[in-house]
Amino acid sequence: MAWDVVGVAGFIGTVAFAFSGFLVGARKRLDIVGIFILCMVTANGGGALRDVLVNRVPLVLQNSTPFIISLVVMLLGWALCLHNKQSVENHKLFVLSDAIGLVAFSVTGAMVGIDYDLPLFGVMVLAFMTATGGGIIRDIFVGEIPVILTSDFYGSVALLVALALFGLHSFGQLTELHVGIVLGAALVLRLIAYSRNWQVPRLKLRDK
Repeated sequence: MAWDVVGVAGFIGTVAFAFSGFLVGARKRLDIVGIFILCMVTANGGGALRDVLVNRVPLVLQNSTPFIISLVVMLLGWALCLHNKQSVENHKLFVLSDAIGLVAFSVTGAMVGIDYDLPLFGVMVLAFMTATGGGIIRDIFVGEIPVILTSDFYGSVALLVALALFGLHSFGQLTELHVGIVLGAALVLRLIAYSRNWQVPRLKLRDK
């Protein structure tokens, strides 16, 4: 199965989400320890929740790589003085890193579900949880409503990725090339959705 692509996606997602955690910590003017914690939970929170759901020891506890990645990302962000920028969440680097992390972790979550031979619903839950769990924890830590509850076309991307990968698996077409295509298409979709401000339909309340 296309686990080489998944490994690359996982690494990219970890770096991207650690960077987004750094930017949020910079906006909140946290100290170095606070920013590092945000980097860690954003990059690894979703994966840890996923692993708990499939009853295995979270990968973040099995080796020091996630710790090193978060530390390096924080130090690079600090060295590049990104903490001095205003409105960092609207910065192109934040939007891109968040989109890459979302898509990459959607792929890794879905592939874990497929590897455990879960049905479609289980695969979609793991993809969604892996992709959004870290961001939810990050936002709660800084006292904000999680982006997934208020943002535009966001969590839907994770569900579409899971649906696509499950379909490919069902037809015996889950190759590295096809996983890469799904990853790239989902990234483009997320960036287009952001630029065009696509919204998921909302319930409208009528005034009495």
